[in-house]
Amino acid sequence: MDEYMNAEFNVKEFNGSVLVVQKGKTIYQKSFGMADREWSVPNTNQTKYRIGSVTKQFTAASILQLQEKGKLQLDDKLSKYFPDYPKGDSVTIHMLLNHTSGIKNYTDIPEFWPKAILPLSHDSMIALFKNKPYDFSPGTKWNYSNSGYYLLGVIIEKASGKKFTDYLQQEVINKAGLKNTSMDRLDSVLAYRAKGYAKNRTGGFSQAMMISMEGPYSAGAMFSTPEDLVAWTKALHENKILSPASTAKMMTPYLNNYGYGLDIDSLKTHKRVWHNGGIPGFSAHLSYYPAEDLYVAAISNNEMSADRVGTAMASIAFGLPVSKPYIPKEVPIDQAILDKYLGKYMATNPIELIKKDTKLYRRVTTGPDIELKPESGTRFFYADGSDRFIEFDTNGEGLPVKAWFISGSEKIEMKKLDK
Repeated sequence: MDEYMNAEFNVKEFNGSVLVVQKGKTIYQKSFGMADREWSVPNTNQTKYRIGSVTKQFTAASILQLQEKGKLQLDDKLSKYFPDYPKGDSVTIHMLLNHTSGIKNYTDIPEFWPKAILPLSHDSMIALFKNKPYDFSPGTKWNYSNSGYYLLGVIIEKASGKKFTDYLQQEVINKAGLKNTSMDRLDSVLAYRAKGYAKNRTGGFSQAMMISMEGPYSAGAMFSTPEDLVAWTKALHENKILSPASTAKMMTPYLNNYGYGLDIDSLKTHKRVWHNGGIPGFSAHLSYYPAEDLYVAAISNNEMSADRVGTAMASIAFGLPVSKPYIPKEVPIDQAILDKYLGKYMATNPIELIKKDTKLYRRVTTGPDIELKPESGTRFFYADGSDRFIEFDTNGEGLPVKAWFISGSEKIEMKKLDK
């Protein structure tokens, strides 16, 4: 694990903290890089980071607590709390929790970002998405919606009679015994706070975009440490926050394998309950593997992928193959080789390999074409620096017999669709 993380730090410039715990024993814990680049203050295991959408599971737990107290029901209509909300009679709290409401995600709305620095009131925030067309009829499909989790925060206030921050602190955070976790505020003086950074056009780091915490709110405004996140996950799975029935409901995979504030899927054959988070300057990953009693928490304060780190740490723990980060080098190859690889493939999504000006490109239905640069005659890397590769198995005549999409520890076969 340390060998992998040193490569993450030296090659990919990961800055942040990582913790791996199994069966009550700390397997790996280490911090990398700077919490404050201007003062050369290093990240430590006590550093507090913003965790973005890992916040959502805390919000979901608050809702389920209030149901247990008889303050609300999961089949309550949105209109009960927002009488004039369009189609409010068609949306339930359950749909807000598992992203099946169809309510437009406010971070996908261009008007939000120029206002993101402002301490917007609930009414002002909700007005940004309230009258936008629904993505689909409520309850029929799945689409990630920060707006739904924002509304849940306001519902918690209305049902509990407390400010969301107060309810969360008193009834959830304190109950879990967390000492270094809370809702963040721009005006707070927070000991051991990490500053957030982002890559700039010159390849260095700049201060991350400033946003007010009133926008992320119950969808993503918390800070924490890896130790607290592991303690939280342990408390949640041991039913110290909710009843066993409520905990089970929270971790039931609905559409798109999403529960309430949690993804429920697997890493190869290992069941995983997890979520990630992204907010300007920060990336977070928190996962639990019930069968192996393995907890993984990773948070970065320079937007380097905590998911990649978290998945790699678990893979190493399970003895799965993991490639250490490295910087691939382009090599010259015979252009005629490229013609053998062209065509349409299916991995997790459709991919087409095309040639433009003697270069190989990956094309998908959404997004730009991305050049694939040759690392060898059979292995190509994405030119966007995303640590993704496409590799071919060839026969004795150099013809491809299998194609693979590789990302981190994932190696997925690409089935050829056209002959």
